[in-house]
Amino acid sequence: MAIIFVVTGVVVILALLGSSAKNLFSGAITEQVPIMLKKNGDCVVEPSDGIPRVISNCQFSVGDNLSVAYKPKQPTLEKYELIN
Repeated sequence: MAIIFVVTGVVVILALLGSSAKNLFSGAITEQVPIMLKKNGDCVVEPSDGIPRVISNCQFSVGDNLSVAYKPKQPTLEKYELIN
């Protein structure tokens, strides 16, 4: 009986989240973006989905091009690296 309640709860939560749950489990997108802003050691990049993402303790400069991997509509970067 407990298993039925747990499964039902998970189904209800996923139904309420809708596309957010789908984005959570989708693959990452990788693209090249320039650093648009740097302030107090944090860099800001804005990939093509239009959501700005922050890189903390950033050692790069404004205008440097990075390869970034992210999930759509999620506020964090999965990985990033400088493109030479």
